[in-house]
Amino acid sequence: MSHRIPQSLIAHLPYAALDRTDVADALCGQVIDMKSRDNSYIELITTLLVGFPAVYVVHTCDKNQTSSDSEYSVYVGETNNIRARTVQHLKSDAIVREDWKEFSKRLARNPRSVWQYIIGNPHFNKSLTLDVENRLMHYLLGVPSVRNLNNRRSNAQGDYYTREEFDGIFNDIWLQLHEQDPNLFPSEQIIRDSALFKASPFHALSDDQKAAEESILSVIIDLLYARRHASNAKGEEPTRLIVVQGAAGTGKTVLLSHLFYRIETDLGLDGIPDDENDGDGLENSVGQISTMGQKSDRTADRRDAYILVNHHEQANVYNQIVTKLGLQKKRNDVVLVPSAFINKFSEPMIGKDSKLTHRGDPDRPKGKADIVLVDEGHLLLTQGNQGYSGQNQLHDILRRSRIVILIFDPKQALQTAQQWDTPTLDQLLVGDNAASGGSPYASDTSQFRPFDLCGDHYEIEHIRLSQQFRIAANQPVIDWLDHFASGAGVDPLPKDPGEYDNDGKLCRVPYEIRVFDSPLDLFKAIEQKAALPSDGVNGCGLSRVLATYDWEFTTTHTNPHDPNGLWNVELHRDVQGRWQMGLGKDEEYNFCQPWNYQLSDTSRTRGLQKNLSWAEKPYTINEIGSTFTIQGFDLNFAGVIIGPSVKYRNGRLIFDPNASRNSLATRRRKGKIDYSQKNLCNELNVLLKRGVHGLYLFAVDSQLQARLREISDAVQDVGTNDRG
Repeated sequence: MSHRIPQSLIAHLPYAALDRTDVADALCGQVIDMKSRDNSYIELITTLLVGFPAVYVVHTCDKNQTSSDSEYSVYVGETNNIRARTVQHLKSDAIVREDWKEFSKRLARNPRSVWQYIIGNPHFNKSLTLDVENRLMHYLLGVPSVRNLNNRRSNAQGDYYTREEFDGIFNDIWLQLHEQDPNLFPSEQIIRDSALFKASPFHALSDDQKAAEESILSVIIDLLYARRHASNAKGEEPTRLIVVQGAAGTGKTVLLSHLFYRIETDLGLDGIPDDENDGDGLENSVGQISTMGQKSDRTADRRDAYILVNHHEQANVYNQIVTKLGLQKKRNDVVLVPSAFINKFSEPMIGKDSKLTHRGDPDRPKGKADIVLVDEGHLLLTQGNQGYSGQNQLHDILRRSRIVILIFDPKQALQTAQQWDTPTLDQLLVGDNAASGGSPYASDTSQFRPFDLCGDHYEIEHIRLSQQFRIAANQPVIDWLDHFASGAGVDPLPKDPGEYDNDGKLCRVPYEIRVFDSPLDLFKAIEQKAALPSDGVNGCGLSRVLATYDWEFTTTHTNPHDPNGLWNVELHRDVQGRWQMGLGKDEEYNFCQPWNYQLSDTSRTRGLQKNLSWAEKPYTINEIGSTFTIQGFDLNFAGVIIGPSVKYRNGRLIFDPNASRNSLATRRRKGKIDYSQKNLCNELNVLLKRGVHGLYLFAVDSQLQARLREISDAVQDVGTNDRG
């Protein structure tokens, strides 16, 4: 039964100015006829915004010294009593919390330097205000102009009485806020295309993700509790490793981000108990140690938690999230690449002259971190290289940690130095992902088992995520992508009719797979998609062209064959109409676009914009992305140029290392073990699974291109006779 949802009221006023007439005067918009401003009107507004449950956004604004862009510090909260909460923030919170100390200092200097939005709605209840608060945090985290974003919890709620009204109420609130300050509250397209939004800890978790998180938290709580109370007579417990498995797009990064935020806030790792629960206390098992992080024990009871990721773009995203949320004072405090973490917890290495160096010795661990979360764990090195003198990064991390949560998908390992031997991989994984079948399927952390690595003994357990979140397609299309991306073959392409709600309204457009006869046409189509606004259903907006690493690229020197010194993806069409590698004499039939990281930002983007991920920077629409820039990220539409390293022969996909320019993938381990087939297959897997709403394809190999065109035409023929 449909009913009208009342419009929210929003007042914008200097902080702590909560007089009845102040609130009424600060009303944003013309929700009520302003001519009827009598006592009854003032009473109505005051009661709704000050006397009922409300959500509030406190903010200050400064100018970036370099770019002169506006930068905000923001606090988001919800309360049943805005006056009492204001007093709490200005008195008790200003004593123990750095964010409110700063707000208080500003107010003392200038009472109009700190402002707040108060948001009310007649249908607000506790659960609804918590959901609005959580989504405001989620959105604001993705706003480039927000420098600091403060709160102490993630509050996505489950089902409740007015849950079906939430999306409509929030969309109205954000639109009103956007009209008031589009810099602080930009359009939803900008937010939803943000890498910070997609990796945010404020996503509502699925049932599988919630179960995984609670299972991991229970292990952490048990270990920390035991460490706090146990004597050392029996020696230290072995390090526990929790492996979280899942294919690309199954929400592993969201789970890790959400988990880290709960560790840092709910478990009191910053030494400050949660103060935003209105006396409700913490939920579930976390409540067991809600008093373990009191301020008086801050130094003695400090638990160190770190996020590690061996991927430059992803590390940049995590650094921004953790810094904005006040969980680290500066970049690379708690978000580190694995080699930096190993160095941090190592004795100094002894140089050739017997003097200590600034570099840590991987074979001499020093101290242990309590909790280490490793994203993209399949990118950890399993052998040394020029930047890492150890033999196995996971082993060196385990030796320096008490609990390690490892996000791992073996089908995304891309280099020979990241591959594992079969017996060890079988211990790391369970079920279908194990190298030879693996151990029995496990879905929780109730039973740890022995795990030996490089001669040391640990304990291991597994969690698997299976629900697909990235690819907005029906299951037959997802299965087709899995089969193709795994190198198993190119099956007939199933049709995706999209999805409709109970009223017959389209709520998900069909996943769009198109095959192009020309890389030029594919590139233009992706440009057009990127130029269109994203409406949340059609999923245009953020789109890029990607390619397999089959064209030369190096950072050591410029390209002597290009007038601008750029390394490019180059193709030409021959007289028979077939596309070949390299450039031809006729420029009209040449395709030439630079690889990622080749172009400069001609728009002179400054300030906070410089921290955007590769795909978010507008000028990169003219570049070709690779696994080095796009792994772990989403695109609305992905155009993939499949180079000659992927061929189609006799109904099978063939991976040709001689056609690849990725020496990290094709070189042999110790000159003997060849992982090139696996690495090149995994490269294809990563590229094909970037698009949320669509995948555009072109293949250089003529037989693969013919097969893709064949199955694409078959679907189109069906479509002309089937309204679907």
